[in-house]
This record gives sequence, C-alpha cells and structure tokens, in this order.
Amino acid sequence: MNKIPENKTRKRLRITLCVLYLFQFIFCAWPYYAFVQDGTLVSDSVYEMLSALGTGNVVGATASDFTAINRILPLNLIFVVIPMIGFFLCAFDRERNLKNIVSLLCCLGGVISILTIVTINLLSLGSLLALLDYLLISFLSTISIMARLTKSHEEIEKEKKSQIAEK
Repeated sequence: MNKIPENKTRKRLRITLCVLYLFQFIFCAWPYYAFVQDGTLVSDSVYEMLSALGTGNVVGATASDFTAINRILPLNLIFVVIPMIGFFLCAFDRERNLKNIVSLLCCLGGVISILTIVTINLLSLGSLLALLDYLLISFLSTISIMARLTKSHEEIEKEKKSQIAEK
C-alpha cells in the first residue's frame, strides 16, 4: 500500500480510533454477562471470567452451570485480543490504509464474537456498550478510508504551489 503522510484530519481520526479501542478495555471490566441464578441477577465481567479460568468456580455459579460456563472461559480472551490488535495498529500505522482495513475486520470480529459467545439473552451493560462502540469504530474507519482517498485543502495548495514553481 502506498504511504501517504498524515494530515490533521487523518491524525484526529486515528487518535479517535485509538481512544475508542481503549474504551473496549474499559467495557470488559464492566458487567458483560447477565444471567438469573437462584432468583437473583448475576453479572460478570470479562476479567472476572478470565480470572475463573485457572482458579475454579470463583464466578459463583452452581456446579452444573459452571461446567457449561467453563467451556466458554477461554473464549473470553477474544474480547481482550481484538481491541488490542486494533489499538496497536491504529497507534503505530500512520501512513498506510492497513489500519483502517484491519479496524473494520476487528469490528466485524468483535461484533460476531459478542453475539455468539455472550449471546443476545445474556447481554449486559458492558457488552451492549462494546457493540455500540464497535459500530462507531467501523463508521469512523470507513470515514478514515475515505479521508485517505480524498485530498485535503492543504495538499491541493501544495500541489498548486509546486506546479507554479516548476513553470
């Protein structure tokens, strides 16, 4: 891919994408799963589910429920890895369009993983906000792709000045 120097608009969009990916890490600390157990509403975050991976039943589920939950515990790592990939690509890729394409793929993977791992009936505040954040990230990534394809006013002025100087 061609390397194009970053202008103010593309820099602002890239930094906004980085901040939105950081919000994904914050949403993982909020209640991600919500389910009723023994008549009470129980909600767990991604980090609580990951902490139960090696320590046993710290989630507080019954033994039969924990055996079902234990199968999806390693899959919770996806909720941390996907924003990490998107953040580091947006943070360090300043001149190529690869960050926007990978960002769209991360959003698609994040939405699919939330809808398949958490499922719609267990959505809680953190997972719902993560879904909305992924939609916003995908929208801004699309805008970043278009901003890279169009030239800014400053770039047009530079080209005019260079053409005048050559004549």
